Amino acid sequence: MARKIPDGEFRNKERTKLKLIDAVGEIIRRQGYTKLGVNNIANTAGVSKKLIYRYFETADKLIETYVKRRDYWMGFENRASEMLDQHKADHGRHLIENVLKKLYEHMSAEPEAQKIILWEISEHSTLMREISERREAFGSEVFGIADEYFKDTSVDIRAITGLMLGGIYYQILHSNATGGSFCEIENEIGERRDRLFKSIENILEWAYNEAREQKKS
Repeated sequence: MARKIPDGEFRNKERTKLKLIDAVGEIIRRQGYTKLGVNNIANTAGVSKKLIYRYFETADKLIETYVKRRDYWMGFENRASEMLDQHKADHGRHLIENVLKKLYEHMSAEPEAQKIILWEISEHSTLMREISERREAFGSEVFGIADEYFKDTSVDIRAITGLMLGGIYYQILHSNATGGSFCEIENEIGERRDRLFKSIENILEWAYNEAREQKKS
């Protein structure tokens, strides 16, 4: 018969797990992902490293737990079907717009998210590869509701979205690293946000209008 876990013991376990997860974020933010060793995580959390193995089995699984909780794209997995259904009528136009704008806000507000992106593009990692594949799977579903609209036109909505996505990442990473402007867009959060958001709207408006006009001719 399985031992019943007392409430106090369960709460202590959950608090310890949260300390370890938070410690991963603190290390990523202050020291970078290369410092995510077992000893450093345990010391930062203020607990024995044995608890990492007890509660997560390995340090990699602990790090995976943290990344999946904080990664922007993981948040769409449970809501993807609902979001796609809501945006079929406009062929994904406002869904793409909203996803890009919220990505900008998330990346701007979360230093750890910036470090995770740097980790993803800096070295081969099974975990980062999985995150990338899940992002691509969500993107494939979004493009799926746009494909019929852009069929038989020269407008490549995937390439356009990719350029905007990469631009958001680089704008934030460059500006935050150097503290300076990029493409003469000053590193002033309100101004930068407004200019980028307006450009996202304009680019998508052009793309959808251009596809419609090409189908008329």
